[in-house]
Amino acid sequence: MNAKSYKSEFNQWVKKENIEVLKSTENSDLKIGDKVTFTNDYGVQFENKEILGFRKNDNFLSDRVVYLDSDAYWFASKLKELKKTS
Repeated sequence: MNAKSYKSEFNQWVKKENIEVLKSTENSDLKIGDKVTFTNDYGVQFENKEILGFRKNDNFLSDRVVYLDSDAYWFASKLKELKKTS
């Protein structure tokens, strides 16, 4: 069973809200298109999530820098929550 992709919604959101999406981030070898496993604060793992982009490390939620292909594409994940799988 294939999971739904939210790439189209992400791209529309980026354009509509004029969001600056970076191609990489500091202190990581992750890049757009990489597949990762996301582990939430309760230890639940979500596998095979694709990286859609990175956000600027600013004062607001500065540790949340990675946009993932998920239903919460607008809420960036922390680097420490991700493990590269591909």
